[in-house]
Amino acid sequence: MAGNLDDSFASDVLFMRLRLLGDIVFTIPAVAMFKERFPGTRLHYVVEERFQEVAGLIPGVDHVITVPRRRGWRDLLAFRRRVRELGVRTVIDFHSGPASALLTRASGARLRVGYRTPNRNWAYNRLIDRSLPGPPVHSVLSQARLLEAVGIVAADPPPYPAIAARSFSVPARLAPLIDMQPKVVLHLGAGNRFRDWGEDHFFDLARRLAADKTAVVLIGGSQEERQRAARLSHMPGVHDLSGPLAVRELLALIAAASAYVGADSGPLHLASLTPTPLVALYGPNRTEISGPWRRQELEIIEVEMDCRPCSQRRCKYGTIPCMRNISTDRVYEAVRQFIH
Repeated sequence: MAGNLDDSFASDVLFMRLRLLGDIVFTIPAVAMFKERFPGTRLHYVVEERFQEVAGLIPGVDHVITVPRRRGWRDLLAFRRRVRELGVRTVIDFHSGPASALLTRASGARLRVGYRTPNRNWAYNRLIDRSLPGPPVHSVLSQARLLEAVGIVAADPPPYPAIAARSFSVPARLAPLIDMQPKVVLHLGAGNRFRDWGEDHFFDLARRLAADKTAVVLIGGSQEERQRAARLSHMPGVHDLSGPLAVRELLALIAAASAYVGADSGPLHLASLTPTPLVALYGPNRTEISGPWRRQELEIIEVEMDCRPCSQRRCKYGTIPCMRNISTDRVYEAVRQFIH
């Protein structure tokens, strides 16, 4: 096959991105580009079970296939049967990690697209270089470049399509917070400790915003984030909404906020699907690669250091200064510009 999908298998194509939340969001422009080029193609999207809801919200995805987070050989066989029943003959793996490579190979698809790697090329018969010479490129563009295997030029991925989050229905417990204005949604953590701004900073920011009569809604799913929320919510004007939230609930809450504040993590990239202004705190990662895929209503706050980006396995200083040296003053002033 020379590069384009042919008529024999253009009816069903499978995209795969198992994890994580932000990386799934980063594939949305690629989905849009694919559907624009092949509008009649039925697009299946494979994710782990925990990400089914977000995959189902992606415009252009016709069908979501879930796989368990921990998989055995029976799961591989069930996946292979499912793919064959659907008639899928093209798989594009947007991660090309060990787990997704195995699933891609097990699919038995005629065309299997993935990144060129030192030890997983056996899973694919069409390989794309993960990076190109020159400066680093954003993950959205890196993933969209896989579409070159099916004849789509991916030099300029589009912005995220609009998602009508304000129209999502929410449970009664959320309704008062949705209506409360002005308010800021504050995510109290990050994917790991190297991207953690620190509870003292979160406390100070929440206190200052609440003193300005701006409601602060705390979100976070980990045990540490929930414990922080419990401690911070004793302040007047601060509301604890930590714990499990459905994706639609979280999007509706953020879409109704004056601003969202958080570190580089899945919820930040989910928030970027709404028109709500973002104040994004970046430490170990570079925004050129993993920043929110938008230019408007966005304030990136970071501390320039020679050690950035880093592996996020150890901090040479031991104190994670790239995050902890972001001052509350800078974040507070960034948030205030979006509150009217």
